[in-house]
Amino acid sequence: MTKPKSNILFQILSLGNQDDTPFRVAYKNYMFNLFLLLATPFAFLVMCINFYIGEYTLALFNVAHLLIFVVGYYISYTQKYLDYRPLLLFIGAVIASYTAFVFKNGNEYRFLIMIIAAVVLCEKNWQYIFFVLFVSLSFVAIRLDEMPLSTMQGLTIFEKVIKLLFPLSFFSICLYYFKEIYFKNQYKLETAYAELTKNKEERDRILNVVAHDLRSPLSGISGISKMMLADDNVVEDNKEMFRLIEQSAESTLRLITDLMHTNINSAEQYQFQEIELNKLVQQILQILVFTAKEKNIIIEVNVTKQKIVLKADKDKIDRVISNLVTNAIKFSKPASIVHVSLQSNDGYAEIIVKDNGIGIPEYLQGKIFDLFTTAKRKGTAGEKSYGLGLAICKKIVEVHEGFIHVESKEGVGSSFIVKLPLKA
Repeated sequence: MTKPKSNILFQILSLGNQDDTPFRVAYKNYMFNLFLLLATPFAFLVMCINFYIGEYTLALFNVAHLLIFVVGYYISYTQKYLDYRPLLLFIGAVIASYTAFVFKNGNEYRFLIMIIAAVVLCEKNWQYIFFVLFVSLSFVAIRLDEMPLSTMQGLTIFEKVIKLLFPLSFFSICLYYFKEIYFKNQYKLETAYAELTKNKEERDRILNVVAHDLRSPLSGISGISKMMLADDNVVEDNKEMFRLIEQSAESTLRLITDLMHTNINSAEQYQFQEIELNKLVQQILQILVFTAKEKNIIIEVNVTKQKIVLKADKDKIDRVISNLVTNAIKFSKPASIVHVSLQSNDGYAEIIVKDNGIGIPEYLQGKIFDLFTTAKRKGTAGEKSYGLGLAICKKIVEVHEGFIHVESKEGVGSSFIVKLPLKA
């Protein structure tokens, strides 16, 4: 999860948490930081009021609380001495109990949020039980001290103790069992997620190895087929067979390349550098002109003269543009036009690939960017489609913090619009 940089409260709440922090650790950090975030301004405000009205002893206790909170922030920020968080909570409870009992300042009501924090922070059961017993008995003692016990009968006093102790005890027990059930289920989810991640990494590794090992023999088959096609001694009937072999090999190589690219979804796998998008688009289209000529298709280019520079992975952006233009050629009728434009618009580089081909039915438009989509169709010349290209494009564009969408009408054509943020 990406933390909003501008939200200072969220940054404090997230102290010590990273994207890879385990849930239970992150949850404890959040709870402890929330306690600090709620208690600090209150303690500071009360300290200022006590100094102002001359209650210097109480103000010093407020200072002690603030010092505890400073230590707590240090622990959260550095993630050191985490086992001391329950001790800080206990010291804070002792100070609150003492000031509430002696000065009658209402500090005992902080116990509720302390109990909630303790249920998460106390790793060992005895720690939580000891803490709950302490704050519960302290709360009862503070409340009883305000009653005229000398005029009350023993049974009445016992009744008051039970009335004060039971709600706190019941609340604490419910919280404890909720934590046990919640964390137990969360542990199962974390274990399942870890196994799933491990299986995915293993699958990706096997896929890459298999794809890499298959490319060499297939490239050899494709190369031999091209050599035989160029040999004047090969009869025309055999050339047709070699042509089919070459087409099948090239088609399989494209599929393998697509499969390898399905694993590219992490920014760590990208090499970001400044690229001039104008030149890149022109270079890609110069190559694809020959593909378009096979179907007598013209690629019409409208690239802005304004120099467009952005930070991106050149090879991945090449892949996106090539996929979109190749698709436009594939699904366009012979002797038609494919329009490719590049403009700068509202802080984004906008690439539009438009064709006048078969178009995409409205009910399929929501599926075309799915991996292994069922919305794949053959090209106008019978070209195969594996349903991977657009999913790969979407992954690449999203890693670049951009957007891709389609505007299409069946039988009229399609426009694919890619927006990439312009960054220094």
